[in-house]
Amino acid sequence: MPVALVTGFCLLNILSYATVAVSQLEPAGTGFPFTVCAGLDTVGQKGDPGPMGPTGPSGTPGINGTKGEKGDTGPMGLQGEKGDQGAAGIYSLYNGTSCKDLLNQGEFLSGWNIINPVGMSPLRVLCDMHTDGGGWLVFQRRWDGTVSFNVGWNAYKRGFGSEMNEFWLGNDILHNLTSSGTWELRIDLRDFDNNMYYAKYSSFQVLGEENKYALLVSNFSAGNIGDSLTSHMNMSFSTYDQNNDMSGGNCALTNQAGWWYTNCFQSNLNGLYRLVQNSSQTGINWLSDGKTFYSYKSSEMKIRQL
Repeated sequence: MPVALVTGFCLLNILSYATVAVSQLEPAGTGFPFTVCAGLDTVGQKGDPGPMGPTGPSGTPGINGTKGEKGDTGPMGLQGEKGDQGAAGIYSLYNGTSCKDLLNQGEFLSGWNIINPVGMSPLRVLCDMHTDGGGWLVFQRRWDGTVSFNVGWNAYKRGFGSEMNEFWLGNDILHNLTSSGTWELRIDLRDFDNNMYYAKYSSFQVLGEENKYALLVSNFSAGNIGDSLTSHMNMSFSTYDQNNDMSGGNCALTNQAGWWYTNCFQSNLNGLYRLVQNSSQTGINWLSDGKTFYSYKSSEMKIRQL
């Protein structure tokens, strides 16, 4: 093989080997020298690292680790500014167990008073001292639509609303009050022509939460609008989030109010407030009035201890 070709071959291998040596050998008896590349069978020294390649794509996120332990409580913050002074409380010369008791002691003005029912903490209530001899404790009032009565079980349990306009005193309070002694019930309604209507019952009681605040009412005794409540006797209270009625649906959800529904009602004084005269099944209804789902302008439910 010509030396030039062999040498070229060796030079090509410089790309792979650090050291290449060319030598000529003449095998004995041939008369022809040949060239070999020395060093092709040895590994050269490690070269310098090449430049860094481009960053590869991000891998998929790993699974979340376990939640750590709760840290120590931080230091107490700075004391806030003093709040506004609250409204003045009601001062009363009288100490009665009911509105009727206050009336008997000489309290003749209607308004919010403190009573001390037997076995209960002092209670702030609205006393009607003028209607039908006075001494009535008002537990429901509707007259302007400023308070929604489409609320859940716990709201009706505790009571809600405003002393200034509409309110529900609370099923727990109604139960605690009426579980002691005998109470009568009066319902006062006003239509959009300012005509007044009423219905009275000589016996009224609300059972406890374990009995779903069931209604015990009887003896329709007087009125100019008929009886639309005794048909609800023994019915449990229902709200949209606790359905205890006898229908296959949910009367409280359909009629948008809590009440002692049957299937569904002959009366519903907690229905939606209508700002104008309206005939609506979801309104403030008393069906024995002979008007088809007439929705009243105002409603008050009140009790008096006998």
